[in-house]
Amino acid sequence: MTVSPELLALARDAGLEPTYTGWRGEPVTASAEALVAVLRALGLPIAAADDTGPAAAEVERRRWSEVVPPVIVAWDDAAVAVPVRLAAEDDGGWELEVTTEGGQVRRAAGRLHDLPAHDHAWPAALGGRVHCVRTATVDLGGEHGYHTLRWQIGAVRGEARVIAAPTRAWGAPGATPRRWGVFAPLYAVRNPSSGGCGDLAQLRALFEEVKARGGHYVATLPLLAAFLDEPCQPSPYSPASRLFWNELYLDIEVDALGPPETDPRQRGEVRAVRTRLAAGSLIDYRAQYAWRRAILDQIAARAWAGSGLVRAAIEYRARDSALADYAVFRAIGEAERAPWSAWPAALRDGVPYVASLDDLPAGVDVARVRTHAWAQWRMGAQLGELKQEFGDDGGLYLDLPVGVSRDAYEVWRHRELFLLDLSAGAPPDALFVGGQDWGLPPLHPAAIRATGYRYLVDCVRHHMDRASMLRIDHVMGLHRLYCVPRGLAATDGVYVRYHPDEIYAIFALESHRNQCALVGEDLGIVPEQVRPAMRRHGVASLFVGQFAMPARPGLAMAVPAAAHVASLNTHDTPTFAGYWRGTDIDDQRALGLIDDDQVALERTARAATRAALRADGGDAADDDAGHAAMTACTQALAASPAHVVLVTMEDLWLEPAPQNVPGTSDQRPNWRRPWSRTSDEVFADPKIAAALADVATRRDGSG
Repeated sequence: MTVSPELLALARDAGLEPTYTGWRGEPVTASAEALVAVLRALGLPIAAADDTGPAAAEVERRRWSEVVPPVIVAWDDAAVAVPVRLAAEDDGGWELEVTTEGGQVRRAAGRLHDLPAHDHAWPAALGGRVHCVRTATVDLGGEHGYHTLRWQIGAVRGEARVIAAPTRAWGAPGATPRRWGVFAPLYAVRNPSSGGCGDLAQLRALFEEVKARGGHYVATLPLLAAFLDEPCQPSPYSPASRLFWNELYLDIEVDALGPPETDPRQRGEVRAVRTRLAAGSLIDYRAQYAWRRAILDQIAARAWAGSGLVRAAIEYRARDSALADYAVFRAIGEAERAPWSAWPAALRDGVPYVASLDDLPAGVDVARVRTHAWAQWRMGAQLGELKQEFGDDGGLYLDLPVGVSRDAYEVWRHRELFLLDLSAGAPPDALFVGGQDWGLPPLHPAAIRATGYRYLVDCVRHHMDRASMLRIDHVMGLHRLYCVPRGLAATDGVYVRYHPDEIYAIFALESHRNQCALVGEDLGIVPEQVRPAMRRHGVASLFVGQFAMPARPGLAMAVPAAAHVASLNTHDTPTFAGYWRGTDIDDQRALGLIDDDQVALERTARAATRAALRADGGDAADDDAGHAAMTACTQALAASPAHVVLVTMEDLWLEPAPQNVPGTSDQRPNWRRPWSRTSDEVFADPKIAAALADVATRRDGSG
């Protein structure tokens, strides 16, 4: 179906990008079917591609009916400039009153015609009257925060949120010395005492080892809540919530069951299960969660029956968050053994918001609710202890996923904030010629803005309160997000625009409040405005050595810049050993992503890269040469100006298998592979110790 000029104009006016530049540099235009589907998802009245009139009128009506935007940004110590939309002939008084987060009240007032006017228009939807935008200002006294603006323009009144923030994030590149750390998915850090699945005890041990060697960061994958029974969704990038933690990672001991004489049989059974699971080649999340959950249930029950201090602490935590409501959601889901969309209507749609653990709905399992509430309180406390102990010079490097599972808590509770008929994804590129559909419902740009971004603020604060550096997954999503309508192929998506200045202001403000640095995952198709915005706001960029390898002998790997967080690979790419051996090429062929001709081209290119990296100029993929090449590349990163260098722990012993092969959730055991060595074995290896010591030396400039 041909896309008409009228449909393209409507899409742009409605906040879409109907055309974009594809990965080959060619212009791509979304289909008429996809554009209509996305416009409908945004709540516009459009029945067909050739009937754009009602939707165009509605877009115009919405724009000019918004007298003052719901969110306004004031950078640094500047006064807030408030844009006012009104009919050009309107006169009369205007008044602005800002109540700052600290309780100060700032006011300004005047006559409308005394304000500068710009952006004239004749909105047909508003009777063809000439409208314009005027700008009023009010001083904030230099106070940063989330402020409440109450305004009166003529006879119309309203409220808006003012985000007053520093332009640049805390700990921006150049603000700190060069640092380094290690990357390890926490679930993969093998330790027999934890049943083979890493937890916060292993995270603490990893911090101790890294800090003792002069390192600063331990980077890991998202530690967010997950469904690990029914449904079982272990992917850290499809969480059950971005507001709560995954209790699988709690540091618990069998001793927590109580004195040995209380139930020796249970203690023996738990030890046997841990030993069996620790011997597995893959992590069995259901079994891991089951043995841990049995202990958590008992500890939580004792906590509620014992000292009132624990209960008071959990109740206090619940009062300033959605903890009680989330615990009820999880308790219902466990009882129903199904995602919320399959619950009976009364549970799916009729459970009122639960603000207190003392006011639970009838029929909800109180014991389950208490377990989830206690587990979240303890996860927060244990992560807080780690930040307090290791966060002075570096700390935990966390990852904020781009969204949540369609089955997630916040989708159940706040459906109006999500575009449920769309899925976030990515357009076709060199690796995924069929595009990607991640199955995550995108946030509704207008809905989150109308609430002052409260949900997004809570998500960001939840992470930064415990992290010292936060990686923003798919940072391009702050500007625009590729959305695939339900029923269409991943190649048939449409970009939906957001308000990046407002979102950057949230990240910058929370960054300073929590002393948490920022890095953006800017890989793939990156619009030209993204990286300049990242630099302006002090958000570090990613450098992945695997994408900067030499193409032929005589060349070297490119060198990262001072604004980069650099590593040889990511969780979505092959390990260095896999890249060196070319197993990723075999994998792409097996998955049907490339044909035999492309395989031949890839193998030729990889052989040339190996020859460039080998000291002897050969192209054989033997492990000794691979280890030497990995060491040389790691040394080059460590000696570079990069803001932070992350060493993937598994590269140090040439682990060939990846943690994740994107787009293969049904074909590969993603997110389930533990380390092939225990953590004790890793740090007892003199070669690994020497490699980390060398990184430390080169980072401090003495190498």
